[in-house]
Amino acid sequence: MAKFFEYSTPREIFEKEKRDLQKLSQDTDIDNVFNFFVTAYHVVDYVKVLNTVPADDIKDLYAEPDFRKCRYICNKSKHRTLDKGDDEFITYQRPSAALGECILGESVLGLGRAYFIIDETEQVDVLDLGQRIIDRWEAFFNTHGI
Repeated sequence: MAKFFEYSTPREIFEKEKRDLQKLSQDTDIDNVFNFFVTAYHVVDYVKVLNTVPADDIKDLYAEPDFRKCRYICNKSKHRTLDKGDDEFITYQRPSAALGECILGESVLGLGRAYFIIDETEQVDVLDLGQRIIDRWEAFFNTHGI
């Protein structure tokens, strides 16, 4: 278990990431989107400290399309501007269709608020992207005995 204000291992931060996705799935509040993707993108910082995973394996993981999207959401939300050469994606928010929150022509009655990221090939709900990131981290951890 992590000490107060300290995560010590990649597994501890990964477990936080999973809790963040659970919160996001229960409430698609923008704070929960931010918390999940910032944590998900920075799991690698804890992996690097182990010094047991080849740098090329980390580089390959972060070159994958889902992690490029994760990086975009993390960095765009944290820094508001991106570095030259960083990936650019389109993001879209579908407003909630709850009473009092509906926007005519944009809301579908009965659907909650949702966030999407779009690239050249697909539109992905951030919840689906989050689950894909979790699944990929799990496979990466298993491959590297973390």
